[in-house]
Amino acid sequence: MMSRPKSKILPLVSKGLWLLAVLLVLGGPPRPVGAQAAGPRYRVAEGDTLYTIALNFGISLASLQAANPSVDPAALALDQSLVIPGFEGVEGTLATHTLQAGESLDSLALRLGLARDTLVKLNRVVNPQQLYLNQAVVIVDQADAGPAVPFGQTYAARSGAGLLALAAAHNTSPWGLARLNRLATPNRLAPGGTLVAPGGDRPPLALAYPVRELLVGPWPPTQGETLVVTVISDQPVTLAGQFGDEVLHFNTDDPASNVQVALQGLYRLSDPNLYPLSLVATDAAGVTVAFAQPVPVRARDLVYDLPLIVNPATLDPAATEPENIQVRAVVASVTPRRYWSGLWLAPSVGQWRSLFGSLRSYNGGPYDSFHGGMDFSGGEDRPITAPASGVVAFTGPLTVRGNATIIDHGWGVYTGYWHQSSIVVEVGQPVETGQILGYNGATGRVTGPHLHWEVYVGGRQVNPLTWTEIIFP
Repeated sequence: MMSRPKSKILPLVSKGLWLLAVLLVLGGPPRPVGAQAAGPRYRVAEGDTLYTIALNFGISLASLQAANPSVDPAALALDQSLVIPGFEGVEGTLATHTLQAGESLDSLALRLGLARDTLVKLNRVVNPQQLYLNQAVVIVDQADAGPAVPFGQTYAARSGAGLLALAAAHNTSPWGLARLNRLATPNRLAPGGTLVAPGGDRPPLALAYPVRELLVGPWPPTQGETLVVTVISDQPVTLAGQFGDEVLHFNTDDPASNVQVALQGLYRLSDPNLYPLSLVATDAAGVTVAFAQPVPVRARDLVYDLPLIVNPATLDPAATEPENIQVRAVVASVTPRRYWSGLWLAPSVGQWRSLFGSLRSYNGGPYDSFHGGMDFSGGEDRPITAPASGVVAFTGPLTVRGNATIIDHGWGVYTGYWHQSSIVVEVGQPVETGQILGYNGATGRVTGPHLHWEVYVGGRQVNPLTWTEIIFP
C-alpha cells in the first residue's frame, strides 16, 4: 500500500501564524528605512531645531526623531515637513499661536474655526482658565467646528437684550448668528454669556463690548519691574482691577480718548508664578463686563552684595518698622494727574555702587532682604537732581534713610532720595526735571557718603534704571 506524501501546507500555515504573532508583538511589519509615521505635520520655521520643536509641542526629542527617522537634525531646512507624534486622530498642519492679552480658549477656537475640544486635546488642557498670557498654544489648520471668524467684536448678553437683540442691531439673522457662535438655538444664550458679531478689523477676543483692547507689558513681567496694563474701550467706562493681591488704579491723560492705564510694581521677592489679572468695566448705564487672564511673572537674576557692617541701631525693628510704615503711607496714595513725560534722567552723575534687587546681609545676618534702589557714589558736595517732574511729598530726617526726600510724580509713582547731607526743597513744592533737590550725604544706615535712589510704583519698589531706559506708560 502506497503511503501518501506528507502535506507541506500545514507547516507553511504554522510558520505564517508564528510570523504573524511576532509582528503583532513587535508592533506590525517593519517600515521601509527612512519612512515617516502617520500623523499631523509641522513645517520648519526660521530658527527651529528638533529640540525647540519638541518643546513647543510638549513631546520628547526621542519620539520626534523616531517619527522622522530620515531627518538629519543638523540639516533642518526651512519649510521642511515633519511628523509630530502624540496627536492621534488629528490631521492637518500644526503650528503654535502665542496667546494674546484678552484671548481665551473659546475666542481662539472661534477665530480659527476649531472645536473647543480640539484645542483642549492638542494642548492637553486640564483647566482652560489657566491658559496664560503669551503661552504658546498648539493649533491646526483644519476647520472642524464651523466657519472661522477672523474678525469680530464680542458682546455680553444682557437681561432683555440677548442674541435676538444683537442680531437685530447688526442686521443679521439670529439663526445665522447662533450657528456662527455654535449655539444650537438663539434662545440658548443666557444673560452674562458672550457671543461674537463678525466684522471690523480686529480678531475676536474674550473681552466684551465696550472694552475693545487690552495691552500688558513690558514683556516679560519680572520680579522688581514695572507692569503696565492698558485698557482701550469704545465708550467711557469705569475700571476696577487686580493683579494678584495688588489693586490696580487706572488713570488717563485724556478722558475723551477712552484709554486708561494702570501701573503696578512687581514685588522683588514675590514667587515666580502665574498671577491672575482681573478687570471689571462699568459703563454709564451701570452695566458691567468682566475678564480675567493669568500672567506669568519670571524670576529676577540672583545677585548678592558683599556683607555689610552698619550701626546696629539702624537694624532694630523698633526703629525700622515705624519708619517703613511712615514711608509706605506716603507712597500709597494715587494722584490722578501725571506730572512726568518721556524718559527719566539719572539723579546723580556718580558711579553706580549697587544696583536694585541685589540680596543683602547686614552684620553677619542672613541674605533675607534686598537692595530697594540704586546707589550713586560721591561726596557731600555732589548735587541730587529730579529725574522727572513732580511735587515734593515728604522731606525730613529718618533713622534708616537719613535725610530723605520723596517726590510724587502722579499715577501712583514716587521717587525717594536717602542719606542726603542737606535738602533744598519743601513739601508741596513743584519740581522740574534736572532741578536740584539736595546733596549727597552719609546720614542714616550707610557705610559712606552716597545717594540711594528709589522708585515706587503702586506702593512697590521697582528697578529705577528701567525708567531711564523705557518710556512709561
